[in-house]
Amino acid sequence: MAPVADPVERVRPPGNAVLAALVAGVGLALALTWIAGPTAGCVVLGVDLATAAVLRLVLPVRVAGALAVRSRPVDVLVLLVLAVACTSLAWVLPVEP
Repeated sequence: MAPVADPVERVRPPGNAVLAALVAGVGLALALTWIAGPTAGCVVLGVDLATAAVLRLVLPVRVAGALAVRSRPVDVLVLLVLAVACTSLAWVLPVEP
């Protein structure tokens, strides 16, 4: 008798791939801060935080992984406030040449 194939193909969630991509963005922001200065690094960090907010808003909890800490509205609000704060500080703080 031939083995019966599983009719439902199992799809594994990506685990913490979303969080790993965002941590890579933070690393890019740190490298850019070292190379190009704090303004560029803070802007990239703000974009990374805004990206995290959008991902937390649209992805289900099982895909968001460790990005989902609290309820969805609280997570999105905190990430957006941090993104606006980082980006605003990038343009307000004086940078010595």
